[in-house]
Amino acid sequence: MRTIQYIVIFFLFSTWVSCKKDFLEVPDKSVLLRQAYINDLPTAEQYLRGVYLTFAGEFNSQWLMIYGDLAADNIRPTTYPILVPHYKWSLQANTEIGSFSNATVNLNYIWRAGYKIVRDCSFLIENIDQYRSENEEQANDLKAQAFTLRALTHFMLVNMFAQSYNFSESGSHLGVPYVTISDWRQPARRETVAKVYENVISDLHTAESLFTATESINPTSLNWLAAKGLLSRVYLFKGDHETAKNLAIEVLAKRPIMNGANGYPLKLFTNQETEALFQLTPASTSAGQSVSLGFAGQFYSTSRYLASKDIADLLSLNTTDVRKIWIGAGSGGGFKITKYPTNVVPGFAAPATSYYQTLLRSSEICLNASEAYAKLGGIYEDSARFYLDAIRKRAVPSTSSSTATGPALLDSIYTERRKELAFEGQRLYDLLRWKRPITRLDESDPGSKTLPYPSKKAIAPIPIQDVNINGLQQNDGY
Repeated sequence: MRTIQYIVIFFLFSTWVSCKKDFLEVPDKSVLLRQAYINDLPTAEQYLRGVYLTFAGEFNSQWLMIYGDLAADNIRPTTYPILVPHYKWSLQANTEIGSFSNATVNLNYIWRAGYKIVRDCSFLIENIDQYRSENEEQANDLKAQAFTLRALTHFMLVNMFAQSYNFSESGSHLGVPYVTISDWRQPARRETVAKVYENVISDLHTAESLFTATESINPTSLNWLAAKGLLSRVYLFKGDHETAKNLAIEVLAKRPIMNGANGYPLKLFTNQETEALFQLTPASTSAGQSVSLGFAGQFYSTSRYLASKDIADLLSLNTTDVRKIWIGAGSGGGFKITKYPTNVVPGFAAPATSYYQTLLRSSEICLNASEAYAKLGGIYEDSARFYLDAIRKRAVPSTSSSTATGPALLDSIYTERRKELAFEGQRLYDLLRWKRPITRLDESDPGSKTLPYPSKKAIAPIPIQDVNINGLQQNDGY
């Protein structure tokens, strides 16, 4: 695990944004610092590791991982007050931008952190070539990682702040700004969702061309196989099922799904997970470190957020399903989320944060292939069942092979995707792209029980600073 040397860079380039200014055009006081600091490939690599820490800590914090399931139907809050407006679909376009607290009623904090990351990635892309003579392969690798991280961050932002690609004809509705330069003084504007996807795909293909393909990969850094896996996800969300399944097949040939013999599911989210394509490394305030990433496991371990009854029922539907261990007894008779391991790296002050947060793994890619084949239909359905059964039979070896076709086959894939990827932050975006309502079977409050599709409440408001100062159009309903 890379530690203290990168923590310094993380804090060196972390800046606070005034409430009185917009997030996209705030003067970046770290520009002179980073220009003075980066003077060769080793310092460029440390700088990039600092950007990863911003991604893991400020942007992809525990709140973002919880949000994708909480605003859907997999997680419910208990008495813990943070993210309650997100659960109730009652976000507000106001100026609150601090860290998440009881008063947080939007995703402004995530927006701010995301656009800091993409500008930092752009800075590295703009400057790395001047050190290429030191080691061309290393320069290419660092540049490729920056392109991949920039694409991933934009893709996550467009999922949160815009409707899914198929919401309108050819993704013609408003998405988010796609920032490709580090200069904060250059104006930014909202692109269509189609244009955001086009830029994400372009960045990932550029990364592919720069990465050196090797048999072994380090999943704690973005790599050539992760870029392909992300492309599979993006093409699936876009509705290009032919390309999505082709990329999925390529990835699975190099990084097959885990099975019981090599540690599934117990070794998921550890440094022994053999299907991880990209994962975040744990860090804490203990052992001389000075940053806490606070993965969502700490809030699941204390039952501050519980699993909904319907996902708990799904995971325990078959008593031999090995994934039933992801649910335990919670406070007040609820269902505790136990998917994430604890104390993977000993010595943490909070052992429940000591695991590897995998953001992309082969199981998702396998489900991508299954869904893409099913959407292509006809002769492709046999392949859809093949990849579906790879996930089903791994979890329940005694289960019979799937014979479903048409809509029933898709329903089976959707159900299996919900089970396998539960509590990994994707549920909301899957429901939106499937054009399905959110229905919470164990919610008694009528206002929080069902969110129909389509709904303006399904996406977050654009921060009011960027509406008022930068001239960005606000999302409907805010």
